[in-house]
Amino acid sequence: MSTKCLFLFALLMFPIFLKAQINWGDYSQSFPSEVQHKKDALGIILAIRKENNSYWSVREKSDFYFKLLADSTFTKLRSKDIIARTTFDTSSAHFFVHAINKFNAHLYEYRVLEYPSNKIIVPWNSITKFTDSTLIKQSGYPEMAYLGGYKAGFGKMLIVDVRRKKQISILATSMISWESINPSVSSVHTSKDLEIFLQKLQFPWANTVDVQSAPQPINNLKLSPDNNNLVFVLNADISSKHQIQYQLLLDNQIVVDWHDNEYNNSFIWLKDFSPGLYRIKMRYAVQPMNVSEYTFEVEPAWYQTIWFKIVVIIGGLALLGFCIFAYLLFQQRRKTNIEIAKKQKLQLELKALYAQLNPHFLFNCLSSIQGLVNQQDFKGANEYLTDFAQLIRGVLSNNAKEETPLQQEIQTLETYLKLEKLRFGFSYTIEIDSSIDLSAISIPSLLWQPLVENAVKHGVATLEASGRINILFSKVDDSLIVAIRDNGKGFDTLKPTTGLGLRLTQERIERLNDLQNEQPIVLTFNPNFEHGTEITLTFTHWFL
Repeated sequence: MSTKCLFLFALLMFPIFLKAQINWGDYSQSFPSEVQHKKDALGIILAIRKENNSYWSVREKSDFYFKLLADSTFTKLRSKDIIARTTFDTSSAHFFVHAINKFNAHLYEYRVLEYPSNKIIVPWNSITKFTDSTLIKQSGYPEMAYLGGYKAGFGKMLIVDVRRKKQISILATSMISWESINPSVSSVHTSKDLEIFLQKLQFPWANTVDVQSAPQPINNLKLSPDNNNLVFVLNADISSKHQIQYQLLLDNQIVVDWHDNEYNNSFIWLKDFSPGLYRIKMRYAVQPMNVSEYTFEVEPAWYQTIWFKIVVIIGGLALLGFCIFAYLLFQQRRKTNIEIAKKQKLQLELKALYAQLNPHFLFNCLSSIQGLVNQQDFKGANEYLTDFAQLIRGVLSNNAKEETPLQQEIQTLETYLKLEKLRFGFSYTIEIDSSIDLSAISIPSLLWQPLVENAVKHGVATLEASGRINILFSKVDDSLIVAIRDNGKGFDTLKPTTGLGLRLTQERIERLNDLQNEQPIVLTFNPNFEHGTEITLTFTHWFL
């Protein structure tokens, strides 16, 4: 391909690679009214992004604008038709000059100033840029001068002036200020007046205010427990939910973090609250550094109050305590019933043992009487029968008792020894410690009887008059000691005994100790006793 062809192809493709200064449809344009009606009307067209135009309803013009209009040195050089706008984001503002094109641009110049610092951004300069074919087609305007895109920080203004070269008076002026803005609530609606809010939302042109309902306070609002709707109406025309963001805190804890609004409208609708102190923070997405804050409190229902919770806790603790008490009482009663059953069983066993002991005792006594009769000692037999009748009366009267006073037990013991002495002719003594009150202490009935009977039969029966039995009642600390001694031949205490009486006595002591383990009875045989046999009954803690 020749160089000439390449050049022609480049010329044809050149417009395709050109990019318009802005996409005209994304911008809002502000200009003098004459520009639309007169082709030769010179005027600056200010183009700013239109997605944030809704905030003009809050602040259409900057305070700088009114301050400059009051400055005669500013207004006397300029025409009265000054275009002034505000913007709320960080996007650049673009400036076009209608009626200036390539053919007459050499006659004009422009300047860009920052206010209130009066800093010169662009000094008086010639116009060298113009709208391209794409922008001409988008805008519908003929070729215009393009002064460029500029931006300033929040709280500042740019002033763009156009004049003829070598002249003082300014033909056209356009001003743009970057304004800080915080969300501002114009009214608040709750569940009580939600119907009014919905009517206004559906028919914003209609007068639906209920004069009988008092307006809700915007800040520090108190909501009843049954309220589950709260609507904050903003004083800006919001068309997209992405324009407004909010954060919700309950008792200084974040419950809803920063996020876009749920509705494409100029309100924030909160629903379904739990009791507590709330703070809602709002910001426009275009200026996230500027935050507005409102507080409201949701009062607790009666069942959510601290007093109700205290009552519930106390009631719960009381119920728990009652359940524990009932359980422990049940366990105690169960344990008591078990103990009673055990005690009853032991008592039955004791009675059974006692029932076995009585026939054994009576049999031995009758054998003694038979021996006297066989010896034809009728006088001794008669005396024996008299004492025996007295003994039997005492035994039978105590048959139903678990314990018998010590004084009565000693009388029964002495009667028994007297009977046996009549038969075998031995001697006996009963010694009682003077510190023992015989009427104030009781012991199990006839517990001593098999032991004394063994001392008689196996100890002194064959010794006749030389036989001796000594029984000693003594008090050691709080225990009762009963020592039964005889001068018989003795027996090996290590060998198990086959005697019924001694075995029944040992079983009785075991059952008695099971019934009253805090007062055990101890039966001991003294293997070191030199002159016969010594058996000791120790009634531990019997004087407590």
